[in-house]
Amino acid sequence: MMSMLILYFPLILVISVGFMSVAVLNLTMIDLPGMTKVPVGDQPADIEIQIRTMLLEFISKENCLILAISPANSDLANSDALKIAKEVDPQGILCLFCV
Repeated sequence: MMSMLILYFPLILVISVGFMSVAVLNLTMIDLPGMTKVPVGDQPADIEIQIRTMLLEFISKENCLILAISPANSDLANSDALKIAKEVDPQGILCLFCV
């Protein structure tokens, strides 16, 4: 069985897809937005803070696996995804990194 939930935060779209079965553990995949540094168009001036707060709210849960994705054409030392994932999971036990 699959369920889908679309959440609307102010100017932010979050898609949640749940997979449920009696034969396996339930799994919910949530696609969160990437970090935004500069407001564009109608975005509020504090868009970076709003997105960061939302990301931390989701990935700080103890039963959460983090898939941190960084573009291959950028330096991993400057990756916001890796930085936030390491803040929440310093030992990297619950993180998967993808380039």
